[in-house]
Amino acid sequence: MILLSGYCTDKGLLRTENQDSYGISEETSLFFVCDGMGGGVAGDFASRYARDIILTSYKRLNDEEIDGIVDNYKEFESKIVRAVSAIRLANRGLYNLQVKYPLLSGMGTTFTGAVFEKEKNLLHIYNVGDSRVYRVRNGNIKLLTTDHSKIKELIDDGKMTEEESKTAEIQSMITRALGTAPTVKIDYKSEIVKSGDVYILCSDGLNGELEDFTIRDIVLTNKPNTVSIANELVLAANNSGGRDNTTVVVLYAQDEINLNAVEDVSPHEDIVIFESETGKETEKEDVLITRIEKSIGMEIPKLAKEKNVFTSPLFLTFFLILLAVSVFFVYSHFYNSDVEKKSIVELTGNISGINIEIKTLPDSKIKEIETIRDRIFKMQVIQEALKDKNLLIPMSNVTIMLEKDGQNKFMGLSSTTPLEIKLPNAQYKMTLTYPSYKILDKDLKLKDFIFLNFENSNLLSNLTVIMIPNDIMT
Repeated sequence: MILLSGYCTDKGLLRTENQDSYGISEETSLFFVCDGMGGGVAGDFASRYARDIILTSYKRLNDEEIDGIVDNYKEFESKIVRAVSAIRLANRGLYNLQVKYPLLSGMGTTFTGAVFEKEKNLLHIYNVGDSRVYRVRNGNIKLLTTDHSKIKELIDDGKMTEEESKTAEIQSMITRALGTAPTVKIDYKSEIVKSGDVYILCSDGLNGELEDFTIRDIVLTNKPNTVSIANELVLAANNSGGRDNTTVVVLYAQDEINLNAVEDVSPHEDIVIFESETGKETEKEDVLITRIEKSIGMEIPKLAKEKNVFTSPLFLTFFLILLAVSVFFVYSHFYNSDVEKKSIVELTGNISGINIEIKTLPDSKIKEIETIRDRIFKMQVIQEALKDKNLLIPMSNVTIMLEKDGQNKFMGLSSTTPLEIKLPNAQYKMTLTYPSYKILDKDLKLKDFIFLNFENSNLLSNLTVIMIPNDIMT
């Protein structure tokens, strides 16, 4: 059996740039799609970085290096854990870059991919995020991956229907991605490939616009031409709205002459989760990722490394001296007792922004509070709980949006570490979105948004916002 491949990618009708990337390696039979997130240069860079690291490391890692990265899964063959190692390295590298370059904070990317093991006619499938793998066989389409998204969780919990999910405001809220945490969980499964099978690897720009049966019909109409299938799928997604980037990689299974099917192959038909790495494994990853970045000449976006000359120590020292002399001169010659006196900090502040952290109460405390019927007593318990800073836990994947005069000025996702936001001096409306949670203000009232004033300072101000389930007060 051989796999013929084709692909197509497009930025869509509403987006100004394409943050999707794809990887195709005929040599190693590795195929995948990445959907970047984080806005601007960060999302585009995240998907491209993951693509380059995964393609390179999958090909170059030796068995000893793989064992060091995936140390706790000895029962899996090298062919399987090789891809896990490459995906883990991409995640670790993206996370480390955000620590080193705060301007890249909030970036990440999905990953969905497949490795074809020709000797066994096996397709190994991996997934992190909400990009998908479909299979079309005998006129039927089947989704082979599970979305790691808040919508999927709500549907599984019975809190949202499939129909309601199509218009939900949290379409882009995913619960797992590469780069958003120091370690990553990876879904894995495998299946036997049959002649005539068509596999569709896609970003959510495709399934966000097209129903599964439409994807199937386009595949059947254009089969076996993989390039035509890919092009027609992307065209149909754009014709249906094109609200997002759309990337499609198509694989078609074709028999080779005189090739007999392999017998006694046991695929992993149920999803296996490769859990997050151990500390020992991340240490190995840090060593390897540095070496791989150097070998492929990885370039960091200029935006991430930009340094404002006005914030350099030398310039600030000179500026402060000059300003102090000027202030003294003005004070000495034009002093007016009615003029407000300002401190040096107020006169020389040069940074406008915040380090924001979203926190909540642990589930055990929330359940305890929900059992309290008396509202006054319930509020007292909440107040006492909030005083214990060690009790509060960080919330990841909260969508943070800042607006000014109705225009979006910033959007990102929270993580376990504070997120740095720099914006010009102004008042901003900050909306925090997380399913079934709301902001808890100082008066213990639940809100969807709050207003923030950004003012110049020598340091970014630290802000902690508390969110709790919106039905906890009932």
